[in-house]
Amino acid sequence: MLMLALWQAGTTPDWVPPTIAISLAVLALSFLAMAAAVGVLALRVAGQVKKVGVLVDGLQDDVARALTAARKLTEQGQDLMVLVRHEAGAFAQTSRRLRRKVTRGADRLEGKLEDLETLYDVLHGEVEDAALDVAAALRSSGRGDGMLGRVRRLMVPGR
Repeated sequence: MLMLALWQAGTTPDWVPPTIAISLAVLALSFLAMAAAVGVLALRVAGQVKKVGVLVDGLQDDVARALTAARKLTEQGQDLMVLVRHEAGAFAQTSRRLRRKVTRGADRLEGKLEDLETLYDVLHGEVEDAALDVAAALRSSGRGDGMLGRVRRLMVPGR
């Protein structure tokens, strides 16, 4: 606006051109200072970017090694699971075989116990018969009729 007023007046005061020149010089110096600051900042950022790049490269190497170790560990885990499955299958097979043998042995044992019970019944009957025969023989020998009565009279005085 001032410019328009001055332009309309037709004459410019003497202080305006040097003031404009000084302000343009200050603006140019300001832009130069800003460019220098941006340049210095760019150099510092470039240095930091290099440092970060080296750090990232190291981290990439570490990550690659960690992934390799994780893959190896996974493979070993899979191998272990195969071994465990095989052993569990063998254990189950052995358990089934042992269970069949125990069942067959128990069945045979039951048969033997039944045979033993039958034998016991037969022996019991025989022992009862023998005991009855002995008792009858002793009764008849108690009267003194038989051979045992005579032996008894010899052995036991007073009869």
